[in-house]
Amino acid sequence: MMNPDFIKSCDEKSNITHLKSMKHFYFLLTTTLLSVLSFAQTEGASKIYGYKQRIIPGMVRADDNGREIPRKPQYNYFIYLASSCKVTPLEIWINEEAYSPVINNVSTTPVEYTNPASGDNKSKILVPKTSRNVLQLSPSPNKIQKPTQKGKSLSAKNELVIIYKRNGKLYYKALSKLNELGSLNMQ
Repeated sequence: MMNPDFIKSCDEKSNITHLKSMKHFYFLLTTTLLSVLSFAQTEGASKIYGYKQRIIPGMVRADDNGREIPRKPQYNYFIYLASSCKVTPLEIWINEEAYSPVINNVSTTPVEYTNPASGDNKSKILVPKTSRNVLQLSPSPNKIQKPTQKGKSLSAKNELVIIYKRNGKLYYKALSKLNELGSLNMQ
């Protein structure tokens, strides 16, 4: 016959082992859940659409000797932020430069663009039809004096970064490369 103390000892060891494995399970579950939630905060519930259009000047500037004065390329930017809830854009980073956003509400989607210089009336869809709130963002002429460090680091790897606030928390969206639209000749 088995010793009852031995059986009790085995049951206690089994319970302790079970408790330890449950602690590990709950630790892994909690860690995974927190990781998923923190990822959701950096992503946010939004999508960005970004386009640039090179502007070709009509008049060529020349110096006193008639040589063309080189110009820095200029662009029109078409930037949209579509979100399922109310957001407040705070910064726009384009090519590592921080700007305050000029914000316009878009009332209907899809958003289409037709290049007046192209000669054809074919339009391009910039933002597809959506039930989300869509904001058009334009960089203001004023650059931000004290931009965020995370915006600066993200802009080193991305052509476009948008920083916005939702429910008191900051969110960051990045686009590695802006889509190019046909150039606009200013003649």
